[in-house]
Amino acid sequence: MSADRREELRQIRSFPSLVKYLRDELAWPIEANDFDDLTFDYEPEELGLDKKTAAKIDGIKQLRPLVTNQPWGIFFVKFEPKRLPVVALRRILGQLVFKKRASANQSERPAWETHDLLFISAFGEGDERQISFAHFSEDAHLNNLATLRVLGWDGDDTGLRLDHVYHELHDKLRWPTNPCYVSR
Repeated sequence: MSADRREELRQIRSFPSLVKYLRDELAWPIEANDFDDLTFDYEPEELGLDKKTAAKIDGIKQLRPLVTNQPWGIFFVKFEPKRLPVVALRRILGQLVFKKRASANQSERPAWETHDLLFISAFGEGDERQISFAHFSEDAHLNNLATLRVLGWDGDDTGLRLDHVYHELHDKLRWPTNPCYVSR
């Protein structure tokens, strides 16, 4: 991979710069340039998160659906701590997935299947800022405990690591030609 491609990944440290990359490099059908116009805001309390978990979150935004009947939800979660808090991501996931037993006081909030959610997270400070993609999938061998896979990078990663990230992004996150027929 060229040094320019690596440098391009190194420069992605914010959600708006990532959205530009998703649009320009991965063919996501994003029309607006203003990040706030592309998203819905959530407060941690709206997702039923406890105060301890909410304290780790600096912001939660849902990317507005990019196509009609989009089956997946894409969330941007900005964390304050220096490390990706997996427990906080699991708690957010628990509030956004369909429940096996519907409760009488179910909210109006949309819900998805576990494998139809993608969390894009930013964490760390200054030049140490990192972007990561987190995806959960069900694992029948673990009593349906969601397995987490994370793809992340920062400016200090080696060229080899950035090459891997580049190929994973282009292989797994390129917008499908026909999103209505995406296989799971």
